[in-house]
Amino acid sequence: MTQDAAAPARPPRPTAVTVAFWMQIAAAVVLLALVGLVLWQAVEWNGEIDRAARLVPDADPDEVSGERSSNVVMSCVLGVPALLLAVGLAVTARGVRRGSNIARILVFVAGGLQLLVVCAQCGLATLFIPFLFAFGGPDEEWDSDVPGEFAPEESRFMRELYDTPDQTGDVLFGVGSLGALLVLGLTVTAVVLLALPAVHRWFVPRAAEDARRPPLGPPAPTAFLLPPGYMVCPDPRAHGAPPQLAPAPPPPAPDSRETPPTS
Repeated sequence: MTQDAAAPARPPRPTAVTVAFWMQIAAAVVLLALVGLVLWQAVEWNGEIDRAARLVPDADPDEVSGERSSNVVMSCVLGVPALLLAVGLAVTARGVRRGSNIARILVFVAGGLQLLVVCAQCGLATLFIPFLFAFGGPDEEWDSDVPGEFAPEESRFMRELYDTPDQTGDVLFGVGSLGALLVLGLTVTAVVLLALPAVHRWFVPRAAEDARRPPLGPPAPTAFLLPPGYMVCPDPRAHGAPPQLAPAPPPPAPDSRETPPTS
């Protein structure tokens, strides 16, 4: 028997699988767009650092290089995970469309990781709210009763860099937040569609065939059909082979000494 003949037949691809495929493609496209926004913001912020350094010629070089390093690190923290997730969703989308159960499991893992990241961010934000109120919030001015030597000192370079209103950064932050929520919604929808029972049977056809197969058990007794009127003896042992009878002895030979009878 060949492998093709032994493999179970796969039913037609459900519509939910096709919809999940396009959901993954859409999520990957949105993620790539977000990566582009992160790179754009990094280039824009690097230009702002150059502008502040030109306006403040005596700026501390370590301070300027620190801002550049922070810009690169923040861009990598935001852009690299988004790029990896986009590539993963795009690659697994093809496997999902072809019926790969491994690709389907990887989509579940990607959706779980996104939910974990969102829950962690919400939990950290909730955790820092009491500290924000305890320290008076970010807009509270420095207490004038505290001696001046203990007041935070801000360099001219930092004031020139951060005091300029950055409307582009605010717009990009809002667009990035909406994009992240959109990616989460698309991925969760794909996960729900791929978790449907009909979709599971399409990805694992052998499991569906085993479910329809009756359970294994002791062999049932074989039934024989007998013609009408056939009598069955309740004791089959009574119909054994008949006993073999001993052969009868031959008759005795006549004696020659006897006289024949007279008439």
